[in-house]
Amino acid sequence: MRDLKGICRVAAWAILAIMTVSPASAAEFDFPDIDTFDGRPPNFVVVPGIRLAMRRQIDADTSVESYVLTQLGLAGRPFVIGASGFSGGISISRNFGDISWSGTMEATPSWDGLFNSYSSTGLEFQTQLSRSYVFEGTPWSISPRIMLAYRFSTDSEKERSKVQIALPLYYRINPQLDLVFVSRIDHRHVPHWTTTRNDVVANVSVGARYEIRKGMQVSAFLAYENRWSSAPEVRYSRWLIVPQLGLRADF
Repeated sequence: MRDLKGICRVAAWAILAIMTVSPASAAEFDFPDIDTFDGRPPNFVVVPGIRLAMRRQIDADTSVESYVLTQLGLAGRPFVIGASGFSGGISISRNFGDISWSGTMEATPSWDGLFNSYSSTGLEFQTQLSRSYVFEGTPWSISPRIMLAYRFSTDSEKERSKVQIALPLYYRINPQLDLVFVSRIDHRHVPHWTTTRNDVVANVSVGARYEIRKGMQVSAFLAYENRWSSAPEVRYSRWLIVPQLGLRADF
């Protein structure tokens, strides 16, 4: 349904996206569409996911990572699985002192329901710059970042470019547990909508991440997101809950 295109994009605060030390974490996961059958975008969405990754440290400043993330989109009353999908790709990251750069190529096949009816596949290219600041003598740190991305898709109406600015703020409780606060805004240009479409998406979120042991992490975030669009049918304001389990092997 055209009026539901792109309503379940999970933006820059994706669970591991805020970890600048991990290249694939720089990716933003735009989730597949959810159809709640009532003619309007859902205003509350739960998106659980599992992320598996392998990382190779090339040298002290450079690493390469391959990954796959599977997610479900739950919405409606009662909750139903409105969409499901994978995000899989490869990333390279490099540190230049306090500045980190990453480049990512990511494929995103998606389905309606629980891997029921194939929807589309996207291929996205991303590049990102971030810088970390630690407030000396305090548990606080901040990592502002900017990202440029372009997504091709087998569904031309889902092709888009994106420019994003994000401001993650961290509070370290102990070596295993962090509280995370993220604000971000991005501009998306969709050239093949009914008419050329431009969106501005703003998102604020709060959450926590906990390292169970090396290579195993759980996290959960609560976010509020608003999208202004030149296409009235895709405008929304909504709440999101995103729990995720992450597993990574280093070699």
